Amino acid sequence: MRRALMITAALWGVSSAATFAGFSIKPYGDQKLNLQTGTTVLGKGGVASDAERGVSVDAKYIEFKEGDWLKARDAKLTTREGGTLLGQNVEYQAKSGILSASGNLQYGDARVQGLSARTISLDTTRKLAVAMGGVSSQKPAMSADNIVVDYANNRAVMFGNYQYSYNRTKLSSAKADAVLLVTWNALGQPSASTKVSEAQIAPYRALLK
Repeated sequence: MRRALMITAALWGVSSAATFAGFSIKPYGDQKLNLQTGTTVLGKGGVASDAERGVSVDAKYIEFKEGDWLKARDAKLTTREGGTLLGQNVEYQAKSGILSASGNLQYGDARVQGLSARTISLDTTRKLAVAMGGVSSQKPAMSADNIVVDYANNRAVMFGNYQYSYNRTKLSSAKADAVLLVTWNALGQPSASTKVSEAQIAPYRALLK
């Protein structure tokens, strides 16, 4: 009975693709579908791509339940905007459109290079990324307790105990409620400001809860 519930997939074959909540899924090997739970496992990994949102996940292991969730291990995530995120664990929730990652995280794009954090979540619809827990990046050299990146508006908000350094600009604060706004111009060059109103940052602050 148990074997009957687990179908080893030559169902689609290695070259053809399945779908998950807007993602096209291409396996690197066999797939196993558990008819009882509705969970599909790609033991050798594969690539999950969402052309509409411009997100792709290439992982050594993928597990998903159609229309509900997708989990990946040892994953490389790329975005249409040119961002690359490496993480041990990646999870996508279909209903919220939120993709979260943890474990040896490294992120980089045209604006930020060598960014690491305890966890990073990406709102694939609103183009927002939230990095939490000991966040730091190599270029520009900055660190904070938490950082929210708004890709649609070329800005980032640094929350709590921050340090920022780019060219001759050096800013820092050890306060837990400190806030710094970083914006990028059309050439990808950042500038930072401590003059930011609560109305400007309230939508971003809410993402940290």
